[in-house]
Amino acid sequence: MRFILRSISYFRRDAKLILLLVAMIAGSVGLNLLHAWPMAIMIDAVLAQTPRTTWIHTLFLSPFGTNKIAQVLGIAGIGMLIKILQDTLWMLRMMLNNRIKYNGITRVRTQLYERLQDLSLGWHRSRTQGDSIYRLASDSMGPWGILDTLIGACTAAVTLTAMILIMLSRNVALTVFALSITPLLVVANIHFGKKIRRRAAESKRQDAAMTTSIQRSMASMGLIQAFGRQRSEALRFKGTVDRSVGAAMRLNWQEQLYPLAVQVIFALGGAVIFGYGGYLVYQDQFVNSVKNGLTCGDLMVFMVYLGQLWDPLGLVIGFGAKIQTHAAACERVFEVLDEKTEIADAPGAIPLSLRPRTLWLENVNFAYQAGVPVLKNISARIEPGRMVAFLGPSGTGKSTLLNLLPRFYDPQEGSLRLDDHDLRSIKVADVRRHMALVMQDSPLFPGTVAENIAYGNDDASELEIQAAAMDAGAAEFIEALPDGYETEITEGGQNLSGGQRQRLAIARALLTQAPILILDEPTSALDLKHEQWVIETLQRLKGKRTIILVTHRLETATQCDWIYVMQAGTIAEQGSHQQLLARQGLYASMLRRQENAGAEGSTDVDDLALTS
Repeated sequence: MRFILRSISYFRRDAKLILLLVAMIAGSVGLNLLHAWPMAIMIDAVLAQTPRTTWIHTLFLSPFGTNKIAQVLGIAGIGMLIKILQDTLWMLRMMLNNRIKYNGITRVRTQLYERLQDLSLGWHRSRTQGDSIYRLASDSMGPWGILDTLIGACTAAVTLTAMILIMLSRNVALTVFALSITPLLVVANIHFGKKIRRRAAESKRQDAAMTTSIQRSMASMGLIQAFGRQRSEALRFKGTVDRSVGAAMRLNWQEQLYPLAVQVIFALGGAVIFGYGGYLVYQDQFVNSVKNGLTCGDLMVFMVYLGQLWDPLGLVIGFGAKIQTHAAACERVFEVLDEKTEIADAPGAIPLSLRPRTLWLENVNFAYQAGVPVLKNISARIEPGRMVAFLGPSGTGKSTLLNLLPRFYDPQEGSLRLDDHDLRSIKVADVRRHMALVMQDSPLFPGTVAENIAYGNDDASELEIQAAAMDAGAAEFIEALPDGYETEITEGGQNLSGGQRQRLAIARALLTQAPILILDEPTSALDLKHEQWVIETLQRLKGKRTIILVTHRLETATQCDWIYVMQAGTIAEQGSHQQLLARQGLYASMLRRQENAGAEGSTDVDDLALTS
């Protein structure tokens, strides 16, 4: 019941539309109840040798007098009008239904998307992107499915009540016979409800896995083609599709067997009612000539109502089974919405105005898994306007340290501070306003060059965008592009070089006006020419922003005011380039190995194998 109430809460703002929909449904129910009567009246009151004169026959025929032709044409016209009204009302119901549906789905998807953005990087990295995409695209329709099924069941309950009352007024025995199949429907509902819920959950897991497979394949298409893996990837994808189809078929079997079982029960009941009703007509009209006994028209109305009775009866009793697929989708949506946010504003978190500040790291310890430390007792002090580097080979915790700075994660021990304020005591948004990240892969989005630079500052003017590009060393190549700042960037920025993408990313970071600029391996994927361009850009920014480099490139680190040499999750050495050389420790050892590598020796710490 809780998830039903939670699902329909997304449609509170549509209460007026839902009330209008209910009114339309009530109109449809009334028209459905009238649908069988024109034919019955034609048989019993117009064409019969001895016309019936009950109140309903009189009501329908009174506008047409006693002329038989007028009565035939009038009743035909009434039947046509009822049919047209039924179909028109059905069309309007469907359009209103869709409006309510899309309103609710939009709210669910928006809330789910916002929640996904709030969840920590640790949560996202522990799950596949395809699963999140599937929840947004497909599972988000679950709450509407719940409301739609609920409205259908409530409508069916009203229709069922009205029909039972009318049928009891016509013949009690036949009505009791018609309702005698209810226990069989309850058993079928319980049996298939459990199976459908189980199969629906399995099918959604397999569909999410297929979405993940598609997302990964599209993202890795260059790698697949480069290594000639098309055949093996196609086979792997086929296996994923086969599993998804298999799960869907197992669900479909249950979804089709359930209505088949219901229809078999209805057929059994219909045969009994039709046979017994025919017997009563024969007795009342041909054997005993009972006055006001059951007539052929009565039996026709009863059989039409019987057909209309069993549909709502099936909906009411089968509500639990029909709702299971939607319930499985809702569970997957609510699972994400109820996920605890690891990184959030603490109670009483303070705002922090934007200005240059000292960044402190004090005895920071961090581990992704208990007992497996990644960072151990990291301490550093980074003054405003300084350019510092955290240097070390892969696996020493540099990227983890970078993720702690904007509070993508929190340390298990120790603290990070801006001036004297622990990051955990500051509003998360204000922490991140102080820091602009330039990631290693420099992601760009489809859109213009100007739009990509202004991604972190929607209010930036054209002059401000150009100034940021100038400071980042990107203005020259941008102006040489076919449409300058209005040049469209393709998916992932594939129509730009690596160095150009990196400088656009730096321009984007500069435009945010964040006083601390953090760069993750800014030159790792660049050739010497582009690497030099980026280093020159960083040199121009020294003193204007605090610059933190996370790198394993010696050439990049030597330009910094202060260097932290990392090894096995600790800071093994720190100092300026000259101080570290004079110390003759790890840093000096790396430089000697670089010199010994020859004129084309590597400046990559990974290649120089940092050792004590």
